[in-house]
Amino acid sequence: MKLKIFTVLIFVVAVVFIAVSQTRREAFAPAEDFPRGALVYVQIADLPALLKFWNESKFKGKYLESENFKSFKNRHLGLKLASRWEEFSSGIGFPIDTETLGGLAENRAAVALYDIGKLEFVFIAPVSAEIFAATKFAQHQNKFAEEISGDGTRIYRATVEADRARQKQELIYANANGRFVLATSEKLLAQTLNNINGKNGGANRLADEPSFKILSAETEPRAATVWVNQTALNQDYYFKRYWLMSEIETLENIRAGIFDFAVEEGKLIERRRFFRNQTVSQPPIETAQAGAMLSLLPAGVPFYRLQTADDQTIDEAIRETIFDRRNPAQSARDDRHSFYVSDDFQAGDYDRLGEKFDETIDEIETIETIEKRETAADFSALMRAAKPQSVLTLTVPKVAPAPLFAEFRRAAIFALRAPDNFDRDSFEAAIAEKISAQVIISAPDARLNWETKNETDASWRELKLPMLGWEIVYARSGDRLILANSVELLREIQTVWISAVAEKPGAPSSKLTVLNFNEKETAYDRVFAALAERNAGHEFFTGNVGSLLDSISAVEQIEIRENYSRRFLEEEITVVFRQSD
Repeated sequence: MKLKIFTVLIFVVAVVFIAVSQTRREAFAPAEDFPRGALVYVQIADLPALLKFWNESKFKGKYLESENFKSFKNRHLGLKLASRWEEFSSGIGFPIDTETLGGLAENRAAVALYDIGKLEFVFIAPVSAEIFAATKFAQHQNKFAEEISGDGTRIYRATVEADRARQKQELIYANANGRFVLATSEKLLAQTLNNINGKNGGANRLADEPSFKILSAETEPRAATVWVNQTALNQDYYFKRYWLMSEIETLENIRAGIFDFAVEEGKLIERRRFFRNQTVSQPPIETAQAGAMLSLLPAGVPFYRLQTADDQTIDEAIRETIFDRRNPAQSARDDRHSFYVSDDFQAGDYDRLGEKFDETIDEIETIETIEKRETAADFSALMRAAKPQSVLTLTVPKVAPAPLFAEFRRAAIFALRAPDNFDRDSFEAAIAEKISAQVIISAPDARLNWETKNETDASWRELKLPMLGWEIVYARSGDRLILANSVELLREIQTVWISAVAEKPGAPSSKLTVLNFNEKETAYDRVFAALAERNAGHEFFTGNVGSLLDSISAVEQIEIRENYSRRFLEEEITVVFRQSD
């Protein structure tokens, strides 16, 4: 009897497993048709609805009129994309615009990019004969050369003079088994048709690419889903040179990623899942502790981040809070000497540098010396005995009197498991030593002393740096340690501390970052206005970035949650829109 029950259980589990696997397979069914080797794959649940949402959004109009978009259009990447799209449109005799793309699909559609430099892609959308007949491709078949493939499929091709007529490219389309297929090469089209027609045993399907299978298995596709082969992108010349906005080193540990977008009432939610080459573990913060930490935030903070405390996050929090300023020693050197070598510098020009060239070079501190001094203090080691569990960092921009345009008040709040083990003397000595090293050229005889300050309801330790106009302050109460670069901000946090009521932080996470655009006017607009007034010529900040913020004026808040699990990094980005919009 027990054996029969056990057998039934195994059967039930097997049926459930097959059902779930089949559901996942159907959810990403479009990827079954695409050849392997894609760099980027995009799957859209309802293409006409998504394009309608974009065309009717307030963001579209504001962004297309912004300085940020104008700047993008004039960059190499923007010019190349616009040029290639115009070449495609010219080659087939009608524009490939949102109207054309919206007419290619009843709802679901997908596209995969195989070569960034050439913009080689495959686009697939299930369509009925009636829908296809209404598309611009069907109505302009006379612009294409018609031929019959080996399996009897009618294909239509047009030659495109691409890259300013320096290379030939094709746009080829076919309507096969209820799918509209558009490709930029005969090879990609043939591989796609083989997959659609079930040839070659499906050995060349994107859906079977290992990293795609791993990431899609845990993803429920919603409005739009994007998969990226990050390993291949990291090796791509055009991606690194024109698309990447940060150092490639930040992406080297990522093998692939999948991003899913969902539109909910008043929200846009993006869920990211990265498959990493190496395991990174960062346990989530306990819900009660997260709520207690967030309850210490003063009103009107435009940017804050709560994350699990480890050696890296502790060290970064301390350095960014009190040392994220221009190096005074470097400033002194810059004031004395300026030596710049451009690409146009000729060998004979060295003769005109003057007889003091060698002396000048000897006086300039080497990069290695600076780096050694910068990394002299290991702040995470100083905090280790107190066992920090989480750290909350916050930034509050504030317009400053001339000649400065703004100051960034920063604070870091640490939750300590063993607060009595905090070594005040070592902590203060390390900070004083670090500051002394930074100002050694400007003020070699500076004496730095910590002092205790008291007010009726609070006390703190303070290090004044009058020669720089800095101040470093910290206070400890119970199992919390507050570190700040502003007495004013420290006192605001302490005031909240007295009457703090724990917030509900939502789902546990290893890192929570929040950008609060309710404070956009005081935190951002006034800073950009002051910069524009006092620093003519900084159009990038006053026009480019400022206009981007204006474009997202309908956004109230952006919340980013991160969690690490084995070789996966999961992120959830929630964009909350203003109710009035």
